[in-house]
Amino acid sequence: MLRWNAVLVSFLMAIASLRAGEPVFMPHGAASMGMAFAMTATPGHWNCFNNQALLTAASSTSFSAALENRFMVPGLSSKAVSAVIAVSPAPLGIVATHYGNADYYRLFTGIGSAVKITDGMALGLQVDCISEHGAGEYRDIAHVTFETGLTYAMSTSLSLGLHLFNPLTPLNGLPSSFEAGMHWRQSDVFMLTVSGSKVTDEPLSVQCGLSWGLPDRLVLRSGYMSSPSAFAFGIGFRSGSLQADAGFLMNAMTGVTSSISFIWTLR
Repeated sequence: MLRWNAVLVSFLMAIASLRAGEPVFMPHGAASMGMAFAMTATPGHWNCFNNQALLTAASSTSFSAALENRFMVPGLSSKAVSAVIAVSPAPLGIVATHYGNADYYRLFTGIGSAVKITDGMALGLQVDCISEHGAGEYRDIAHVTFETGLTYAMSTSLSLGLHLFNPLTPLNGLPSSFEAGMHWRQSDVFMLTVSGSKVTDEPLSVQCGLSWGLPDRLVLRSGYMSSPSAFAFGIGFRSGSLQADAGFLMNAMTGVTSSISFIWTLR
């Protein structure tokens, strides 16, 4: 018991001291949104692009498409497609997203991989290309950067994760981010996740999420994030190789952000 208390205290101290910035790539996936994006250490298709080290936990190749509508404003919608190719010893992740409208939009593409360093520890790396396109006098710009992630399985039920996005801020001027997360899994039915992220010139945000598996292949999810303050909930359904998810974030000032995603897994 004393050892686990020491681990928990160290984890909370690490979260309190995080310093970095808001990522240009916003996380996707309705399952992740339903748990307030507290997924830094949690295996899952879309979570692999919020921590590339999670690619080593992918047992099957999968493809996904996701749509996010922020605050119910069509001009703020974001569309994404991705693939996780489970090949040994270094699985591959590919993602492409589109955010904005005809007057302004941002394209994000990334390709990454991961390897197991030791038994229980994995390291991932992803190279990203980010391009912004504006109308009128605004010129198009493009950046190339990278992100990296680390996971460590302390036991069969408890794992930790770290993720760093764009450490090249002094060179490219893009914001960077650092995240730390913890994932506890009681069984295939119930899991709990906690994470913290720090963004440039932004307050520390702490996220937590819960997931319950129900009969008939249903999953219920709930969560909360502190900055911006928002409650999350979601539902998922799996039938054979297809998984469909819906997630919602509710903020008292900005309203509702919704997301749907579909994942097709090759068995």
